Amino acid sequence: MPYYYVLNLFTKFNRCLLLVAFVAMLPAYAGAVTVNNVSTVTETADGGKIAGKVVDEKGETIPGATVKIVGQSIGAQTSIDGSFSLSVKPGVYTLEFSFVSYQTKRITEVVVKNNEVTTLSVSLKPSKNELKEVVITSSYRKSSVEGVYTRQKNAAGITNGISSEQIAKTPDANLGQSLKRISGLSTFDNKYVIVRGISERYNVATLDGTPLPSTDYSRRNFSFDVIPSEMIESVTVYKTVTPDLPVGFAGGMVQINTRDIPTKNFINFSIGTGFNDQSTGKDLISTKRGKYDYFGFDDGTRKMAGYFAVTQGTVDPANPKPFTDDDIAFSRQFTNNWRLYKYKAQPNQNYTLTFGQSFPLKNADNKIGYIASINYRNTQTITDIVNQRGDFNLGVNDNYPQFDATHPSGYGKVYNFNTTYGGLLNIGFKSKNHSIGLRNTYTRIFSNPLTDLFGYRDDEPNAVFDPAYAPTTERILTEPDFLGLLQNKLQGEHKFGKVKWNWDASRTNINRKRKDMLRREMTNLAQRYGSYFVDYVSKDAVNVFPLSRQTFNLSETDYNWSTSLQRTFGKADYASLVKVGYIGISKKQTNDFVTAYLRAGTDADIGSDFIKKLIIEDAHNNPENFSNDKLVYQVYPFGLSSYSGSSNSHTFYAMVDQKIGPKVRFVGGLRAENFKLGLANDGFSSANKLLNTTDSLIPTFVDKKWEFLPSGNLTYSVNDQLNLRASYSQSIVRPEFNERSLASNYNSELLADVTGNLVVSTKTTSYDIRAEWFPGVGEIISLGAFYKYLDKPLELVQQSTTLYYYNNGKWAKDYGIEAEVRKRLGFINDNLPILDKITVFGNATYIRSRVLGLKFDKLAPVPDRPGFLMLTYKESLQTRPLYGQTPFLLNAGVGYDGDIFGLNIVHNHTGRKFYILTNDLNTNEFEGAYDQTDVQLSANIWKKKGKIRFNVANLFNSVDFYYDNQRSYENIDPNGPELGKKLKSGYSDNFEKDDNVTFSRKVGRTFTVSLNYSF
Repeated sequence: MPYYYVLNLFTKFNRCLLLVAFVAMLPAYAGAVTVNNVSTVTETADGGKIAGKVVDEKGETIPGATVKIVGQSIGAQTSIDGSFSLSVKPGVYTLEFSFVSYQTKRITEVVVKNNEVTTLSVSLKPSKNELKEVVITSSYRKSSVEGVYTRQKNAAGITNGISSEQIAKTPDANLGQSLKRISGLSTFDNKYVIVRGISERYNVATLDGTPLPSTDYSRRNFSFDVIPSEMIESVTVYKTVTPDLPVGFAGGMVQINTRDIPTKNFINFSIGTGFNDQSTGKDLISTKRGKYDYFGFDDGTRKMAGYFAVTQGTVDPANPKPFTDDDIAFSRQFTNNWRLYKYKAQPNQNYTLTFGQSFPLKNADNKIGYIASINYRNTQTITDIVNQRGDFNLGVNDNYPQFDATHPSGYGKVYNFNTTYGGLLNIGFKSKNHSIGLRNTYTRIFSNPLTDLFGYRDDEPNAVFDPAYAPTTERILTEPDFLGLLQNKLQGEHKFGKVKWNWDASRTNINRKRKDMLRREMTNLAQRYGSYFVDYVSKDAVNVFPLSRQTFNLSETDYNWSTSLQRTFGKADYASLVKVGYIGISKKQTNDFVTAYLRAGTDADIGSDFIKKLIIEDAHNNPENFSNDKLVYQVYPFGLSSYSGSSNSHTFYAMVDQKIGPKVRFVGGLRAENFKLGLANDGFSSANKLLNTTDSLIPTFVDKKWEFLPSGNLTYSVNDQLNLRASYSQSIVRPEFNERSLASNYNSELLADVTGNLVVSTKTTSYDIRAEWFPGVGEIISLGAFYKYLDKPLELVQQSTTLYYYNNGKWAKDYGIEAEVRKRLGFINDNLPILDKITVFGNATYIRSRVLGLKFDKLAPVPDRPGFLMLTYKESLQTRPLYGQTPFLLNAGVGYDGDIFGLNIVHNHTGRKFYILTNDLNTNEFEGAYDQTDVQLSANIWKKKGKIRFNVANLFNSVDFYYDNQRSYENIDPNGPELGKKLKSGYSDNFEKDDNVTFSRKVGRTFTVSLNYSF
């Protein structure tokens, strides 16, 4: 293995990356040196800095506050965002913070070290007597406690989060892997987030305050693996609603914050590598790679065809029609990407370069600065899977023998080549009363999974279902996926006397292309082990197998803009902040999905050797093999699925942040939303085209033109360390374009098509309570409970093994308890300093939910409206959990943070998760309980300018699996299913030995090492 690493880490490609990083560093390094040589305001060779923020009791920044060093003439005033920075020589100082109508605060024992930044953020309290000066004195350590937790303690609502420092202590490569470590959050596929047991479509992602569009073509969600962990400053999850949040949600809003203007000039570079114990150095099967794959772009290798058109001929057995000369010419212009190649899976590699500068202007209160970052990561993995969904599902028929672990039905591997890179450039100007910032973020992912499955089809009459015989069927699926995310945002904050004006405008673009997705089914009727599989081609196939090709394009551009005014009235214990604002969102999306089915021609002899011994990559090389008597590519009208649409949202809000005495704070207001979605080929127009009648279909449920949504958050501060909170809010989650369109897209994970429906928005009413105790630096103990009522919840329902659709239920109720602990062990024994460097942490969430579903009943005339029809529904007989719900979540760990060495052990437990909703309780699919343990060892080197980290992810090689409860249920009425089903005595929805495993996945252990150095 060491020789293999040396050979592959210094390939031509890697040397090019290092050269690019070195060249990129030169301007920043040169700039940093120049500034340090010519300016006495920034750090010098014999000095450091004191930097931080000044805020009030509510967490609002205080611009214009005076910061000075006692006994010296050095001082500054805070900028509009409350920030300040002082350059001083090494030593121990006392700082004084003051502002009109606030108590003056002095901080003692502030230690400044050479070439280091001492962070100091303070909170000032209003003065109750303007004629008497009050000076509060505190130590640096105690003041730091206030600064660290001011944002969390004084947040208007209930939040949780994770910082870049916490993420750096895990093996997580992207945000999707990190989110499950936050209280109340779980993920599936390490990229889609579930908050408080509420599925991904009810949660919102924002980047620097701007909502992000959905990255999926068949679901309303955001793929958080798009965001590299290196780009993140912090993540805050809002679990309760205030009127000024950019968009509504039912579960939570995940706010991703990128890095801001630095307090000191710096350059940071990191490099890392790693291997997976079941992937690295082994054969990785793929279609032919392009020369730009390592850079995330296609060089044309995956071009599927020059053009697409609906074919005139058809092989429909009920009405065959010969293919025209144009159809044959159409078939012959398809490329040949069917051949598979073997590559060696290379070690993981990742690189990050970040640099930033801050330039003071002529006026000492004014400064400009920037921060820039680029990152690159490549991983090549092999995942062992068993997929018994669809045709490979042998069900619970007792006539089938038990298959051993080596050759179960539907066993195989997923081979994946992944390139992820991104960059950000944030530029800003700050003065005492004004700030303007430009934030730019770009991320690109190229993922190239190939799934190779072997199985025993349950519809093959002559198959022998026994591991002694080779599988009857091999299925190959490829999904070359290119995704780009670009966001540009301009924002400003201005203070005019007592009035503060905020504004922002942004553009966000998601572009996703899946090129030449191959669907291939091969047969081995002799069931002999070895290379005996041949391609299976048919005239009457009804889905993407046995042979088809697909391409998919999604493009969405969102424009977001907002403005707000706020003013403070009153003083001290009865001060109130009034805020009014407007938020506008405009979205435009196009989506097209093309499926070309490879069929035997209308005149083809199915019994001929050409058909029976077909190897498609060989046959494809000869254009003469595409004709009516051999092969054709057929595109049905429904094979060209597309839609385009736009939506506009206008929101006005007014809110008040009111103090009621020294301990009580109320934040509440009203939000008014106007929403309109326009969609070509939406559910209603498509359904009317399909109706064989002159009557018109009208909606059964209709969204209101305006929604008025109140919210209120009450906080009682028992003391400076303890908060008691209660909140109430209403919010609304709107349907996405794909949920309203009847255009269908194939989902390779579900092995089925996914289509939209005639759906409406979901309105959520939420209640929350929480107690928060902040006992010390970096410590928190909290306990809370929540209850949510969802009106018309929208869920993805399995209609058949080949089709899923979206449907509104009648109502859903979601409720639970959350707890979080983070505590240093120094309190055990003050005489053991090492204990103060050990932190134990954990969070747990207990969740329950119930849903009353609605099922389509019939198409009926609308009363008193001749010529119109509407869909009628009937309620489900029984309630069930909410789609996506997990009953129990647990994160726990211990960390040691020494002067030189560090150790972090983190464990994540996710209870069973409701994964696939069907029309029967016994066929609903669950993801089994999953446990993962990660370990990190770290060491500070080179006078703490460098850090080396060694990570182990998935230490115990846990297996992720899915199952249904077909054996666990029985009819309530022994005479039939009319009354519904119930669990048998002694059974539950948890995984039990008799349950049917539908899918399992084993990813292996990943070992990585990284080196980080700061200049």
